[in-house]
Amino acid sequence: MLSSLERVCDCHVHVIGSQDRYPMSKDRPYTPAPAGLPALLQHMDRMSVGRAVIVQPSVYGTDNSCLIDCLEAAPERFRAVAVMRRGVSDEELTCMAAKGIVGLRINLESTGADDLSAALEAIRYWSSRLAGSGWHLQLYAGYKTINAALAQLGSLPVPLVIDHFGLIPPALALTQLQSEALYRTLVAGDVYIKLSGAYRVGRVDDAEKIAGLAHALLAANDERILWASDWPHTNREVGKLSTDVSRYRDTPAEALVQERSAWLATPQVSRKVLIENPARLYRFDRVAAKAK
Repeated sequence: MLSSLERVCDCHVHVIGSQDRYPMSKDRPYTPAPAGLPALLQHMDRMSVGRAVIVQPSVYGTDNSCLIDCLEAAPERFRAVAVMRRGVSDEELTCMAAKGIVGLRINLESTGADDLSAALEAIRYWSSRLAGSGWHLQLYAGYKTINAALAQLGSLPVPLVIDHFGLIPPALALTQLQSEALYRTLVAGDVYIKLSGAYRVGRVDDAEKIAGLAHALLAANDERILWASDWPHTNREVGKLSTDVSRYRDTPAEALVQERSAWLATPQVSRKVLIENPARLYRFDRVAAKAK
């Protein structure tokens, strides 16, 4: 039986391989430096994390080769969220599932397609394709887009996971947040929200407000909250060409541990967010048991 430490899960990391082995998309929005599997494992050790969910970054488009190689290197420790082309066959999806892929990402924020019509169309298409598969959809979009989409979608046949606090403005009043679709959908248990990427949500001096936001979301429904480090902290540096290498954000593991402790204030909440919720959504225990 795995220890509690071994079951702690970081629900959003990326792996960037060398470009000679894993070429990036020609129309990528930026170019990150390599951040390979050995570096990820070191990061997980520093964060006292035994499991991780590897998320396909925008720079690889629909080529999931790097992600799949990581899954095959440590299948008991990793699950993954891929990006797929529309023409993918059901047989290919089944093959991906066998490798440990459990979700599909809709990334509108990084690709410059963040609008309501794109969100609705993508969610409806993929939720229909994935119904009954055990997979989930992961959405990265702006707060206004998320709220507007959720107000129109109704119940979906697959779980929906929202990246990076849903990009909720940290200064948003709790009373206003509680009146909006994302919060109401969380209360109803129809979405998961990741507490991750605080630097994508606000500035350094917004830390207290972001912690308050985390507490408000946990109070709404702590069974639908996940935590993630967002390693290796990708960044699109201003003024650089898309083919120039953009440096990663300087985000020490110690700072992430302190941030996580501020967000998850009790052992009970920590266990739900770090162990129980990820095990259920990403099917760690179920898939592992099936493999025996």
